[in-house]
Amino acid sequence: MTAKINTRKLLLFVLACIPSLCLQGQQQRQWLAAGGLFPDKPLDYREAQFSGSLYVLHTPSGWPNRMFANYSAGMSRSIYRWESIAKKHKELGVEIATFTQFIFEDPLKTFQVNHFNTEYKVGLYYSWQPTKNWAFRLRLYHISAHLGDDFIYRFYVTEYLDNPRIYEVLDFSAAFQIKNWTLYATLGVIPHSAYERKRFLGDLGAIWKKPVGQKDWLRWMLAAHAQLEQETNFYPGTRLAAGIEIGKEGSSPVTIMFDAFHGYIPYSLYDKARISWIGGSMSFQPFR
Repeated sequence: MTAKINTRKLLLFVLACIPSLCLQGQQQRQWLAAGGLFPDKPLDYREAQFSGSLYVLHTPSGWPNRMFANYSAGMSRSIYRWESIAKKHKELGVEIATFTQFIFEDPLKTFQVNHFNTEYKVGLYYSWQPTKNWAFRLRLYHISAHLGDDFIYRFYVTEYLDNPRIYEVLDFSAAFQIKNWTLYATLGVIPHSAYERKRFLGDLGAIWKKPVGQKDWLRWMLAAHAQLEQETNFYPGTRLAAGIEIGKEGSSPVTIMFDAFHGYIPYSLYDKARISWIGGSMSFQPFR
């Protein structure tokens, strides 16, 4: 099944619905309000945030003696927020990000570096908090992948390839927070893609945090995240992490973690390649 819905009409429909949603029960308005209504998802490779990872890489076909690095530079920023006395807040925001990957060839010998791939993401979101524990988010965004020059030259890519990772996504996310836990899930649809691509995708995950002693700026963190796409028969791309979070809640804390991933590679034209990696990562949201 291909995604062939008119994206322009869909965007106009979403933008037309947002004002009516925002006008209900509004009390106070803020431009560029600090923080975000929807909780951060540090393990989501598609999240607009600053992050970096360095991994030991393995594939079933065998890429011996290689390392893999991810780097993302992005922001998820509230543009306009409506706050009510009943704490039922709403906001309209923007997401902008780039996701770049490098492959290190023979890191113990010649240490050649391949710029493997770069992806771009831009979109709008509307978030709201109906209660203290629940948060919801509706997003419409575009994402596109582009192979790096190093990879093209060294692996003799001599012709233009179909790129199934140029598409738009409309998704809905829900998060529930209680005590030390945050649970979340997303269901999305691809209304349009440049090439044939199956339509549905989503994710789910859990984050546990606990303060270290009496410190309000340091927390232990455990997390699990799984992303699923119809394109890869909903095989879960599973990421597990353990680490610490530095910084006060709501003040753009930095997460440093030891993590592992197994599933189809979440980037590039070759997203049907199944891989495993293990290493270290960090993430934060500097613009909130």
